[in-house]
Amino acid sequence: MSRLDSIPTLLVFAASLMLVACTPAAEQITPDELAAQIEAGNAPMILDVRSPQEYTAGHLPGAINIDFRELGDRLDELPKPEQRTVVVYCEQGVRAGIAEQTLKNAGFTQVLHLQGDIRAWRQQQLPLEKGEFPQSQLKSELTPETQRFSADWIVTASEAKQLLEQGATLLDAQGQGWHQQRLQEAIAVQWQQFAPPAAAQRGRLLADDSLLTTQLQALGISAQKPVIVFANPPQGWGEDGRIVWMLRTLGHPQAVIVDGGVQALLDVGVPRQHNAPLAAQPEPPRGDFVVQRNPTWVIERDALRGQLDSDHLVIIDSREPREFAGATPYGEQRGGHLPGAVNLYFKDLLGADGRLRSHPDLLAQLEARGIGPETPVVVYCTGGIRSAWLATVLVSLGFSVQNYAGSMWEWSAAPADDYPLRQGVDNVSPR
Repeated sequence: MSRLDSIPTLLVFAASLMLVACTPAAEQITPDELAAQIEAGNAPMILDVRSPQEYTAGHLPGAINIDFRELGDRLDELPKPEQRTVVVYCEQGVRAGIAEQTLKNAGFTQVLHLQGDIRAWRQQQLPLEKGEFPQSQLKSELTPETQRFSADWIVTASEAKQLLEQGATLLDAQGQGWHQQRLQEAIAVQWQQFAPPAAAQRGRLLADDSLLTTQLQALGISAQKPVIVFANPPQGWGEDGRIVWMLRTLGHPQAVIVDGGVQALLDVGVPRQHNAPLAAQPEPPRGDFVVQRNPTWVIERDALRGQLDSDHLVIIDSREPREFAGATPYGEQRGGHLPGAVNLYFKDLLGADGRLRSHPDLLAQLEARGIGPETPVVVYCTGGIRSAWLATVLVSLGFSVQNYAGSMWEWSAAPADDYPLRQGVDNVSPR
């Protein structure tokens, strides 16, 4: 079992208020109207986008269950968009709002929102069913691997070794340094391969999906094979997290980082590659993965600017305290931090061995900054690398999180009047 598997499933996943606010509200159906249609046997498809645990505890009669975070990867399990109306609900409406946007982006035009969601349904004492959703009712079933990795983006070294023995793809995100330890069968990858070269844009992902598809297939990435990414956590910048966040955002459902990185893999017996420069590595067999973007874990600059005054969003600056206070060691055009941001240096979540700290410690650090499981979070750093790593941890802890990939390189290059920064050391992480 992964270390993160021991965290109790959180009953409420707060989703991105930005996505909900910027999306036209879906037409609503009242609980009474839907209850009458269910009783008459002519109800539309009812989609419960909460967690499986919440669904099992009580759901609308006849509802199917797909967690809102998985919906983008499982659209092919639903009927064709033109064939049926879909009613969407969650607990309070936020997750349903994200699901509605996902459906609309996929071409669903007949999407209704249950007014008041399941909370209103309960208040009116309308009937509920209990029990697990039989996945066989959908068009296709998820593979066990996809089910396993849908919410957990981190595995132990032992789990990674087992997956490698079953044919998983191994990516080495350590970079080009000769001092790095290399592993057999690992394919070298750098986040810069997938980013624009322009200085202000180099934290963003390339916009060309066809080019990204070609690049990833050349690395041997296939849709049905788990992808294991490792780096060197004590010395690195979260490059493994950036690659996993990128793959998830581009639609791969089985990308994970290794807790403890390269040393942890060596410790469990993954063989070392001796005296082989990266340039001498053979090309891997071509993969078949095709990019299909999932917007769940992404936020763009202007959307974030529109949320700066939100009382319901926490912005985490994952850089060092000196950077938060105003230092610009990595080419930012202006120094400081985004208004209202709190500082949590990403390496504060690691022990000396490069492994994640205990779950109580991780949660305590978040709670100390007012970040609970119901809090939507945006993370940023200099170029979306350290923050992407932090996003992988937060996702695996069950939080709703978006990475601002452009981060300070992009924000600081924009006009100061429209994209302000604050100076000082308030809200820094305890050291």
